[in-house]
Amino acid sequence: MNLILQMMTLCIVLSLVSFFGSAEMVFAQTPPGIGYMYPPGGQAGQTIDVVLGGYDWTPDMQLFVHDERIQLEILSPPGPVIVPEPPYWFGKKARRSPTLLPRETPARLTIPADISPGVVSWQAANANGGTATGKFIVSDGPELVEIDDREQAQKLPSLPVSISGHIKKIEEVDRYQFVAEKSGPVTCSIAARKIDSPLNAALEVHDATGQKIAEAVDTAGIDTAITFPAQAQQTYTVSVYDIDFRGNRSFVYRLSIVAAPRVVAAIPAAGQRGRSQSVEFVGYGISTGASILESVTRTIDFPADPSLESFHYRLETPFGSAPAFSMLLSDQPESVEADNSSLDLTGSVAVTGVLNDRLGKDVYHFVGKKGDQWNIDLVAEKIASPLDVTLTVLGAEGKVLASSDDVPGSTDAALQFTVPADGEYSIDVTDVSGQSGNAAAVYRLTMEPAQPAFTLDVPEILNAPLGENVKFSIKAKRLGGFKEPISISFNNLPLGVTVPDELIIPAKASALKMEFTVSPDEAATASMVTVVGQAKIDDQNTIQSTAGPLLMATTIPPPFSIDAEGKDDVTKWPRGTTFPAPVLIQRDEGFQEEIVLEMTSRQGRHRQGIRGPELTVPPGIERILYPIFLPEWLETTRTSRLVLNGVAKVTDPKGNIRYSLTRQKTRMGFLPTGALLSISADVNELKATSEKELLVPLIIRRSPKLTEPVRLELLAGSSKSFQFNSEPMEVAGDQTETSFPITMISSDGGTTGESKLTIRATVLQDGTLPVVAETTVIVLSGQ
Repeated sequence: MNLILQMMTLCIVLSLVSFFGSAEMVFAQTPPGIGYMYPPGGQAGQTIDVVLGGYDWTPDMQLFVHDERIQLEILSPPGPVIVPEPPYWFGKKARRSPTLLPRETPARLTIPADISPGVVSWQAANANGGTATGKFIVSDGPELVEIDDREQAQKLPSLPVSISGHIKKIEEVDRYQFVAEKSGPVTCSIAARKIDSPLNAALEVHDATGQKIAEAVDTAGIDTAITFPAQAQQTYTVSVYDIDFRGNRSFVYRLSIVAAPRVVAAIPAAGQRGRSQSVEFVGYGISTGASILESVTRTIDFPADPSLESFHYRLETPFGSAPAFSMLLSDQPESVEADNSSLDLTGSVAVTGVLNDRLGKDVYHFVGKKGDQWNIDLVAEKIASPLDVTLTVLGAEGKVLASSDDVPGSTDAALQFTVPADGEYSIDVTDVSGQSGNAAAVYRLTMEPAQPAFTLDVPEILNAPLGENVKFSIKAKRLGGFKEPISISFNNLPLGVTVPDELIIPAKASALKMEFTVSPDEAATASMVTVVGQAKIDDQNTIQSTAGPLLMATTIPPPFSIDAEGKDDVTKWPRGTTFPAPVLIQRDEGFQEEIVLEMTSRQGRHRQGIRGPELTVPPGIERILYPIFLPEWLETTRTSRLVLNGVAKVTDPKGNIRYSLTRQKTRMGFLPTGALLSISADVNELKATSEKELLVPLIIRRSPKLTEPVRLELLAGSSKSFQFNSEPMEVAGDQTETSFPITMISSDGGTTGESKLTIRATVLQDGTLPVVAETTVIVLSGQ
């Protein structure tokens, strides 16, 4: 624990006055949340150490990977709550919603060699509930991890390579440098949104002279890529940053760089299982090596495996093997749109088309018979097309009969159409993204007779308190005129969770409301549950549908609560000082364990460095002052608030030690006023010589209330090339100027460079409360 946290802890005042009666109460608990995995995945066949960024995590977390072949295990308990480091937003941007405050947990990820490349989902749970789904990537190529806090661009080995990085601070720009081994196209692609990172990435490529030669910006939240022409033995630098210059530890990404062209579309976009088919690939540099959109044609043998939904194909070109491109697999013939498009509805139809004209549309005609039902799907996002497609069915006179834009969770379109009368109909395919008008504006339209079928929909999380009945709803979507009852069963329920013997979605109904019964005598645990629906079409044919996985966690209600004494009151308090916020603790009768107070993950507005420690409340204490440190740079026009968690050990019915976590009911508010202490360097830059003492001239200004000596210490004093050392010193209470001695030592033989030093001043107010101020100085190191 650093000096400031030690001093903050010393200022705690305990009050033994009881504010509550002894009646037993049940308090709301706070479930955990998933933030990120870093590195965000790894290569198949490897075991790697990762860090899991979680929100409101406790030491008893359970981890679940949706692919059971992959192992993810925790190595040690979560670390402290991490408050973002400077720089911070000020002004209007400081009013935007804040990023969450994580704890980081060391873990180990083991990926078997037979895992196919792609995105894998994972979740976590504790005695307070389960998390939503997180994602990481399995790759099949060389992997590197970003070198943190480097001063120069990170030099990369030979291509191809994938680098795991994260934009940890606002305004951060990550740079990577490589030397092209040969002339030809080089492709850089970023994966962030596909692993649920908040990063909207901008990519830039600069040559050795610093000239920008290529760029791509992700304004749509779908990740981005660029392909540019490289010259042999030339040096290139790739930069990554957020388009709004946001940043925090959850802004993870994977940057892949390969000396090859890039495929962006395939026509057709799918292949029939077990068949050979001619496919036109559209991409940058795939024919001539130039950074233009062009095409080549190959004959592809599509796999016959019925368990595969997609096929990863690597296009070989004279300029290198392009990154793998995913194509869908189907059980029907795949066709390509004709100039005069018409659909033969004697069976299922699958056609790939291109919106060659900007803001144009493609029209398909078909003849329908009254009462026929058809499933019509139009996909673009699913085949990595930039289009945001819309689907419209019109009658012979141009009347709109049905339309679809975005289906849940996608920008693709789908509908079930019942033909109202014999006659001619048309389907309009349009785009609302503005990305049409080129050879990559590809979509895939399918029509097939609507067979009797159904799908089930369940949430991804269910938190079930021990000893309670928990309501649950299962939704059913009926297709192809299917109206029969659907029987429901559950697989892998947690121990102690039971359901009624007979669960049936009635005929024609679209949902089932039911209850789980959770035993009060079993352990608090979690498991991945699947929901199975089964129904008869007739006496001989049965259909089935599975939903999930559903992460079900049996939980322990917290036996205590915490609240701010002022209940959202706002107190004026000087910047650079510690605000003692009264917190009230209410316990169930008989519960007398220690309770740890910590910052909750979800705060109001950006913290700008506002922070508090982990503070242990002993048994019997019902009121305590929690120390909140307010940095000296806070805006005096901006009210800030802070919310705490209370965390305590509890025992489940089987004797297992678990942790109960509940969030403070109301907030502790404060309006920063003027600072009581300031420190500034008398010069902005200093020149230093290795292993010689450097004297930093300082000016100290303080309130007349501060009469104690000021303690000076070097807070940040190193770089990749130099290390700076200094012993703390004290300055008398009436002294306003001093020189602070620092020694510089070369750490890697470097003789020149620029380093940023932070010097902190601390003085005690009334002998107990620390008042803090900081200043920075740039040190130029020369020969």
